[in-house]
Amino acid sequence: MKKILFFLLLSSYVVKAQELQSFLSFASFNSEDGSFLETYLAFNSNTLSLKEDEGQYQGFVDVFIKIYNNNNIIFQDNYLLQSPKFNNKTNNLFFIDQQRIPLEDGDYLLEVSVSDHNQDFIKTHLENIQINYENISISDIQLVDTYTLSEDQDILSKSGYRLSPYVSNFFPQSTNELIYYFEIYNTSLLSDSRYIINTYIESFETNISLFDYNKTLRKTSSLIESNLLKFNISHLPTGNYNLVCEIRSAENERLFIKKLFFQRSNHFTAIKNHEDLNTIDLKGTFVTDMTNKDSLRQFIDYLYPICTSQENVFAQNQLMYDDLELMKKFFFNFWQDRNSLEPGLEWKNYLRRVKEVNKEFKYFKIQGYLSDRGRVYLQYGSPNTRQVEIDTKGNKPYEIWHYYKLGNRSNQKFVFIDNNRTGEYKLEFSNVDGEESNLEWIEKVEQDEYNNSDFRNNYINPR
Repeated sequence: MKKILFFLLLSSYVVKAQELQSFLSFASFNSEDGSFLETYLAFNSNTLSLKEDEGQYQGFVDVFIKIYNNNNIIFQDNYLLQSPKFNNKTNNLFFIDQQRIPLEDGDYLLEVSVSDHNQDFIKTHLENIQINYENISISDIQLVDTYTLSEDQDILSKSGYRLSPYVSNFFPQSTNELIYYFEIYNTSLLSDSRYIINTYIESFETNISLFDYNKTLRKTSSLIESNLLKFNISHLPTGNYNLVCEIRSAENERLFIKKLFFQRSNHFTAIKNHEDLNTIDLKGTFVTDMTNKDSLRQFIDYLYPICTSQENVFAQNQLMYDDLELMKKFFFNFWQDRNSLEPGLEWKNYLRRVKEVNKEFKYFKIQGYLSDRGRVYLQYGSPNTRQVEIDTKGNKPYEIWHYYKLGNRSNQKFVFIDNNRTGEYKLEFSNVDGEESNLEWIEKVEQDEYNNSDFRNNYINPR
């Protein structure tokens, strides 16, 4: 298989050597030669053990790719990937590896394992893949970092463009364009040669499309139709969204739909103001009988682990105003935004989880939902594995929580340490975007007291 390597500069920051940071995304497409899968791997060079050679530094990554169909390996490859050469050990550079793998239509499991060639740690990504381009269909949606016109035919080229992938589903405030590419197949099977492409951004929680983020394209049927489009997201509020692509008939009947989840971080969120809250009718809703102001204040405070920062500010304002009706309207609106059909059931299920964490993670007079472990549990759910070590051969008690998958990220972890042996477990480190990334914690792990235990093995291989 042909290997190709390219790289891009990201916003500047410096980190110390730590666990290899790698990010995987993928997309499948069809062509005259058959279907194929593209994999996009991004690596943070600052987390590699760089070796010096004649005044320059370079890292090496072992990459192992396996694709399974019904537990049978139908494709495998391994290779040594070389980073660009740097003038120092903290060059603040991500580099990307892209592969193109021929695959027939079917259901697959993609396994990609990567490791720093100079260290023992192995990180594995697992993804389920479904390919079916026999009928009218849409390829996977490929997020694009940059693109240029190109007549060259290589692994980065599609339909006259050279596409550099955007290997993440997270768009920070500094990124104001969402660029994406997709292909449409077999519209020549339509009885009418005309059809419509409808593409838009919708709320992930409600599946409601956003008014200012939609495009409608009228097309004539063909075997393959390529589309490179973009949205300006500078005014898109912080939140979770789906990027949606639809094929519709000339009569506006939906024929096929494909969605891609992404997250946006901005300096504001889409929340209602007090004038909007005043228009809410609470008659017959689950908050009608909430007449105890103290209980409602407590219920609103319970929301903090799952609120955005702006929602938290808004919630605290309701508590400060101390207006029972406004608090009820805020509380109802909060749950209706998350489950428009059964907001009361959504609240009931959440309250049950709050009671569980209050019982499990309480210490001294601090309720469990206010603890780091309680907040993580309420925000992300129960971990797939939870390693609890109290008798740690001289170490401080700790817990390692492991989530097989959060969003589109695999192998996500949280490390909590009881530094004072009081039962207060503080979150010291996580590889989840936006969570505590205390780099000094890495140095703690490397101290003798941790080397004398199974701590490192429990982190690398949680059970």
